[in-house]
Amino acid sequence: MTADWKEPLDTVIDILKADHNSGTGVGWNRANSDNIKPVILDIASEGPERGKRLDLQRHDYILCYETALNEEVPDLLYNFVTTRVNITVDMRTSRGRSRLRKMENEMRRIIHVNRKGDGANFDRMILKVRTDLSDRTKKLFRHTFQVEVVILAELIP
Repeated sequence: MTADWKEPLDTVIDILKADHNSGTGVGWNRANSDNIKPVILDIASEGPERGKRLDLQRHDYILCYETALNEEVPDLLYNFVTTRVNITVDMRTSRGRSRLRKMENEMRRIIHVNRKGDGANFDRMILKVRTDLSDRTKKLFRHTFQVEVVILAELIP
């Protein structure tokens, strides 16, 4: 038996990459972020040192990677688990704090629209923590967010 669902990291990246005008009503709405859609990457699938060599003069970036996975086993039935996957969403721009704020608001909107899950890949998506890692001397404006993807009653094969 093989899994036919998407990994939580792929699900979050697909949700962020979706176009708002695709008819679903979800996805990145350029009108909310100065008519700019950032480049969204899974940092683990990129080449070595790619995260250090981003051209922030040409694009804004959102880098995503999985940071933790927790499984909770219930006390009575041992054939399923509740899985919680923490995904870090690293948002970077060199165009100022106002652009970063607009990108953050759009990302938060997308996460909240999708918080109930899609019924197939995950059951809940929660925005947990925001950390400001901006470096004003380099004019790098950066926030990292922890997004928790919850899968309830995942069967153990």
